[in-house]
This record gives sequence, C-alpha cells and structure tokens, in this order.
Amino acid sequence: MAPGIRLTLSATLVLFAAACGESTPAPKSASSAASPATPSGEAARPSPPEPVTALKRAAIKDTIAQGLGVFLQNVSVEDWPVMHDGKFYGFKIRTINADWGIDLKPGDVVTRINGIVPEHPEEADAALRALEKATALKVDFERDGKAKTLELPIVD
Repeated sequence: MAPGIRLTLSATLVLFAAACGESTPAPKSASSAASPATPSGEAARPSPPEPVTALKRAAIKDTIAQGLGVFLQNVSVEDWPVMHDGKFYGFKIRTINADWGIDLKPGDVVTRINGIVPEHPEEADAALRALEKATALKVDFERDGKAKTLELPIVD
C-alpha cells in the first residue's frame, strides 16, 4: 500500500469519534446559550463548538458501518510519518474539522489509539473495530513537544 494511503487510513482513526454525529457535548453555560449582538448591531461570530466529553455507542457503530471514507473529508495528515531515531513515532495532523469539538489540532502528532500504534493499515483497522466494544476512546498525542492524552468515555 502506498505511504499516503497508509497515513490516511491511520490518521482517520484518530478522529473516528469526532465523526460520530451523536457525541455528548459539554453542558452549555447560561452566558453561551444565546449569540449576543455586537455593539454595532451585527450578529456575533459563531462561537466554537462545545467540547465533546463523551461518545454514544450507537453513533460509533453507525460510523463504523459508514467506513473509513467518511473521515477523508474532515482530516488530513502530513504525507510522511513522524520518525524518531529511525523508528515510526506517529502521524502529524495537517488539517482537521474544527466543528468536531475535540482537543486535536493541526501540528499534533498522534502516537497511539487505545494503546494501538497505527503504523500499518491492519493496526488502523484493529483500532477501528475495537472501538465498537471499548469503554473509551483514548488518543495519545504530542503537542508542542509535550505528551498529551485525549480520553472520551463511550456511553450506551
């Protein structure tokens, strides 16, 4: 398989949960419930999406059924993986759909998905299939040289 295809398959899993349309956003505060007008009377810019705090299992199953192609419209990664000391380290996110409301952004390097290092298509596929029964989605990544983890519980 060509490197670009392998990278795309692996990186799409990183954002799998974000594509699940029925995720559970954080509760809205009273101050963010309405869009206030600016002093000039114009409508305010749309606020960023509420952060996703949990994923619904039914939405995950629906997303698995749709296949990996769904993700290709919402995320891209650098053409080549990030290597450390000649070994695979992760995939660097080039672009990501900001409307997903998850804590991943361009420049982040994804290193693991639920403990699986998605270097090859078979690991990407295993990570995808494992989400159907997992209790959470856990994405290990690096941002600005610091290790971080995004963890979203999966609720029934």
